[in-house]
Amino acid sequence: MAKERTDLKNEAVKIDGSYIEDLIPGYTTLKTYGRESLTLECETYAVGNSDGERVKKVRYPARTITVEFLLTAGDISQMREKLNHLANILSRDEADFVFNDEADKFFAGIPIMEESFEKGRGWVNGKWQVYCADPFKYSTAVYTAVPVSVGDSSAEFAINYNGTYPSKPLLVAEFAGASEGGDYSEDGDCGYVAFIDDEENIIQLGNPDAIDIEEFDFANQLINRQFTSLDGWQQSGGKVYGNKAVTGSMSVASISDANWKKGKGQSIKFAKPSYGSASKWHGPILWKATEGAINFELSVVHRLCVDKVSQIGTFECSAYNVSGSTYKMIAGIVIEKTASGTSGKVKYIVGDKVIATANIDLSYYNTNFGYCNKTAVYKTQYYNKDKKKWQDKKIKKSKARQVVSGYRYTQSNLNTSIRKDGSVFTFKVGNLAEKKYTDAELTNAVAHNVSFHFGQNASKPALHTNAVNRVRFTRNPSGKFYDIPNVFTSGDIVEADCYDATVYIKNANTEDGHFAPQYGALGNSWEDFKLQKGINNISAVWSDWVNPEYKPQLKILYNEVFI
Repeated sequence: MAKERTDLKNEAVKIDGSYIEDLIPGYTTLKTYGRESLTLECETYAVGNSDGERVKKVRYPARTITVEFLLTAGDISQMREKLNHLANILSRDEADFVFNDEADKFFAGIPIMEESFEKGRGWVNGKWQVYCADPFKYSTAVYTAVPVSVGDSSAEFAINYNGTYPSKPLLVAEFAGASEGGDYSEDGDCGYVAFIDDEENIIQLGNPDAIDIEEFDFANQLINRQFTSLDGWQQSGGKVYGNKAVTGSMSVASISDANWKKGKGQSIKFAKPSYGSASKWHGPILWKATEGAINFELSVVHRLCVDKVSQIGTFECSAYNVSGSTYKMIAGIVIEKTASGTSGKVKYIVGDKVIATANIDLSYYNTNFGYCNKTAVYKTQYYNKDKKKWQDKKIKKSKARQVVSGYRYTQSNLNTSIRKDGSVFTFKVGNLAEKKYTDAELTNAVAHNVSFHFGQNASKPALHTNAVNRVRFTRNPSGKFYDIPNVFTSGDIVEADCYDATVYIKNANTEDGHFAPQYGALGNSWEDFKLQKGINNISAVWSDWVNPEYKPQLKILYNEVFI
């Protein structure tokens, strides 16, 4: 448990791990207001002449914490420097705030400096506020619960929760058999996993109808690669749609996104192009031969966007049939941007023919393959002349101002999948609508390799980001997997965050991950699945065909929440 600092006042405040007193000599926290217990807002209504009232709804409102401080300095110049330093410390979108007399708990909020100070010779007395859209305080400790008992296809948790307000946990399942950056076996494959609480609220991830892959001779994953390296992949030869020139090379590099996972951020590795040079369309190729598959699913995690309207480029993801020196694209997509602007076009290709096209947003914050966006949410405050303070309640003929009350994050999809089952081809590109196409002549056509190409036109500005993080190529038995897309495979880690109803997939031993809403069941009890004070008994189940030696590893992470 975090301990109180005896050399500081009880109400000294720590911002993202540092006390301001340690950052600015001469700064002292005097007192705080607004950390006391919240007052419950209750909306009621009367029913006829009945006594009393009926409760319509209750809620805890947002809270504002006010911090009063004293700042001393030797002269005006030093004072200005220290005030600038304080303003810089408080100039952040959101932060965690820990108070010295509750060193084991934190509030999350937005700091706002008040406009006026009391000043004297060598001192300033001022105030700043923390606007907490989420009014609760959280334990600084993140608790991890593991099952108290585990069977062949089920597990039981018993969590003694000590918070005074329910907590929304993070549910985690890790599927066995991972090896960083390598191609995985099918040993850890699983159709679904579900968590059920005492009240029978359920969070289901995956598909309980997924079949036992060994029973139907599911011929395993031919490729499962997170690009921490390019080992085993070719950068010459192969085929490129439209006969674009193969130039340049591929390398592995990290790409960061500060707003990923609603502000938690990430930095993960991608295969990125160096385009080389040519007088026409050109760029590097990355491909890998496989044993071949008549029925398959090719899924990719990638980023594709511009940050200037002048940038152009192409991205190809395809499965090719190879006969001697002849290459034929069995199925693939080409995303191209050939003109100024922020939009591009998707070409859906079957049997080397474009069977459909669709427009696609390729702006920097596009939700298909771009970076996650963060936008401020504002509220109006009014100045109370009598109390000399800004407040949320409206006052007649008072000054008004707009202040940031929180932030909204827009997550990106990053996923593309191409599936062949006999004569039926199914494409899902980012957030675009699914497209299906039937070609009876290709019913028994075999895909022998997976290929990517990254294109630039002459010396024109290339796309800001055009890179691949992960690829999976799975050979499927005909008719057995077509309507069962949600199967977890070895090396997957799925995280379901009940706080904001989001699902992420990542690889073991890495910090990669991608937003994967398709794995969450439509009927999930996101609002009601929470830890209550006392003992919480939570069950977990998964596909009963999973080999007990490769059962998923489950855990539940949570902060304790207090009013």
